[in-house]
Amino acid sequence: MKKKIIFFLLIFLTLSLKNSYTKELSNNVVVSINNEIITELDISKEMNFIKFIKKSENTKKLSEYKTEATNALIDRKIKNIEANNLKVLVSEKEVDISLYNYLASQNIKIEDLNTFYKAHEIEDDYLKNIIKIDMQWSQMIRGIYENRINVNLTEVNKELQKESQNTSENQKLKEQLIMTEQNILLNKFAASHLEKSKKKYLIKFL
Repeated sequence: MKKKIIFFLLIFLTLSLKNSYTKELSNNVVVSINNEIITELDISKEMNFIKFIKKSENTKKLSEYKTEATNALIDRKIKNIEANNLKVLVSEKEVDISLYNYLASQNIKIEDLNTFYKAHEIEDDYLKNIIKIDMQWSQMIRGIYENRINVNLTEVNKELQKESQNTSENQKLKEQLIMTEQNILLNKFAASHLEKSKKKYLIKFL
């Protein structure tokens, strides 16, 4: 009887030590951005999230997923810092609508998302927070660069001439083409602004 008790105690201690080590390892800081940090646990969550969202790209190496996850987290931290510094706000309703539209566009059911969260011990607002930060960032970029979004109307009109449509349809198409061109320009400004922002912060890999 005593031998059985000792045996189970040894197993319990071994598991406890293993869980303690895993927790300690998971909370190790990998990257610091001024006063913000990214831990191994953060990277693990992001890697699992990327795999879930990009099911068709599940053939990547573990190191490639880790690099992609780390870069995504760094970019997100900086976007969040910059947007918060300028006090950029978006409403919960806007975020919820964007979340719904995103899930629909990716053909992801909310039930499957929640199951994924539970399976990987990820907060159930993980994607919502990502979308919120991206919305704040986009709003900030538009506010900064709106006066520099000059769409080439000559090119837009050339595209319209290729379509044999009535006046009403042409107007709708023109608006769509202008919006598309504006978004392309905004994405370019967003990319260059992010790179400039990165230089403002001390990013250390530990």
